[in-house]
Amino acid sequence: MSGKAIALLLAAFCYVAMASAQVGMTVKTIAGTSYYTHEIKNKETLYGIAQQTHVPQDVLLNYNPWASGKLEKNQLLLVPVSALEQPAVTALPTEVAATATQPHVSHTLQAGENICTVAKHYGASVEGILAANPTLEPDGYQPGTVIRVAPGSALPFTYEKLTLVFNTYKVQPGDTYTSLAHQAGVTVADLMALNPKTKKPKKGKLIVMPTRRVERLTTTMATISQADLEAYYMPRLGSLYDKMLEDRRKSDINIGIILPFQLHKSAPPKQAYLYTDFYKGFLLALDSLKNVTSRKVNVKVYDTQHNLNVTDSLLALPEMLALNVIIAPSEPKQLERINNFGQKNNIDVLNCFSTKNDDYLTNPNVYEVNTPSNRFASAVLRWFDTEFGTSEVIFLEDPDAEAKDIYTDIRSHIVASGMHHTTVSLAGGDLTFDRVSRAMNPGARYVFIPSSSSKNVLKKIVRALKQAKEERFDCDMALLAYPEYVLYLKDYQDDLQTIDTYMFSRFFNAKGFRTRDFDTLYRRWFGGQTLVAYPNMGLLGYDTAMFIVGALNASGSLEGGRTHKGIQTSFRFERDNPAGGYVNQAIDVVHFTTDHTIITEVK
Repeated sequence: MSGKAIALLLAAFCYVAMASAQVGMTVKTIAGTSYYTHEIKNKETLYGIAQQTHVPQDVLLNYNPWASGKLEKNQLLLVPVSALEQPAVTALPTEVAATATQPHVSHTLQAGENICTVAKHYGASVEGILAANPTLEPDGYQPGTVIRVAPGSALPFTYEKLTLVFNTYKVQPGDTYTSLAHQAGVTVADLMALNPKTKKPKKGKLIVMPTRRVERLTTTMATISQADLEAYYMPRLGSLYDKMLEDRRKSDINIGIILPFQLHKSAPPKQAYLYTDFYKGFLLALDSLKNVTSRKVNVKVYDTQHNLNVTDSLLALPEMLALNVIIAPSEPKQLERINNFGQKNNIDVLNCFSTKNDDYLTNPNVYEVNTPSNRFASAVLRWFDTEFGTSEVIFLEDPDAEAKDIYTDIRSHIVASGMHHTTVSLAGGDLTFDRVSRAMNPGARYVFIPSSSSKNVLKKIVRALKQAKEERFDCDMALLAYPEYVLYLKDYQDDLQTIDTYMFSRFFNAKGFRTRDFDTLYRRWFGGQTLVAYPNMGLLGYDTAMFIVGALNASGSLEGGRTHKGIQTSFRFERDNPAGGYVNQAIDVVHFTTDHTIITEVK
């Protein structure tokens, strides 16, 4: 048996009683606390009373400050029983003592037990038990609950205790026991028990009056009484637990992924597989970051089963409160529930998937990854003014294709700003070189803007624009492309580079070395390739994890204007309004250059 275990066994049978039977002192209960009392007799002195009762003078004065002067016959001196007697140490079970050198043991709570009874029984600190069981809320310590405890781990500690101090009081006109008891915060019965010789307070009479005082006492888990331990800690468990969660959020990075993987189905829908691909990319990023983060990263993954009731039950788990960030699904009601939970508990929620949720307008904990259309358009227009502010604009309008909303915004902005512009209609067939050339004047710089992002419209204009680029060398020209063009690169990338094209996008993957490295890692871990989708969900998961962990590791926050350039998705969150959440302000501007390179910049 180890030295520590032997010491625990020896301590288990020690009983210290400073004054189990104080001479000449009886016990009264005042305001719920037991006090030793001594009625002063004629010509008694404080020194004599201390000798007689074996209570030190300083202890008597500590609770009866009035006794520093002349002692009054028939007055009471009071000292809390708990201030003089130390309770017996509860014997630890032999099997616990024998394993006391182990960091923790398991304990199943029995009826009548709570965290304080367990702390005292094992000689463990209350804070230590809370820290060892972070998934349990303070009111979750119920019979049958299994908790982890480190026996003998409590050090001497200081706690606060509310006690009564007793002074004499000269009765004033109009005083009654009722009014004086209310003033002192005790009952009439308590006040009468303190003054047994005075049935009714009379003007000028000296009586004993209690005053409440907070004492700071240093003790050990073995010597503090169970009542004092519970009186101090039980009202504070909530705040202690909240502080522990806050400290844990600051020390660790705790991420919750709450998505409808629908693992309960034998044949989940495609959307579930896309979410799974996102999670796979997330895992690859965590593996890449394992040696570069100073903080421990904890990721908890939950399957909502695409069921709102399941989502609600998951959010009710106590462990959710320790999360720094939650990644939420796109389904509107589940997203709404999680957003509300985040706001209530000050947990950040990343909306990576939905483009139609506007909770970010009023919820300060929501982070909108997909830049809303109006803010996306504003960012594009700011960039456009910088890049093409002195250019002439040629709109290519196809009446047979629905115009993009952002095209309408760009056109209105250009007209309002007074930029020189003209419109060429695509009605009747493909755009011809002659029609393009007639709209261009020598020496000018032109930017062509199609009205639609459809592949059919691109097919109509690409040949004429390529010819204009080759033959109208007296002009400078470029094409403004839409995010959907990323889907057409297999057929049109060379054409776009010949024309000199600028494309703006929320998601773009240039398929360079970074993508090749990701694809290699994905095949090594999971086999095969990521699912074909726009955006690529594996890359979205990878970029999201790289951003979250990088931001929290660096500053403890996702906000602050920090820009992260991902393989496919870039992040720069800024608050939408003083009362709202955060919007991703980063857009990728992709330049397909005439020397057949691709340059991506985050704007």
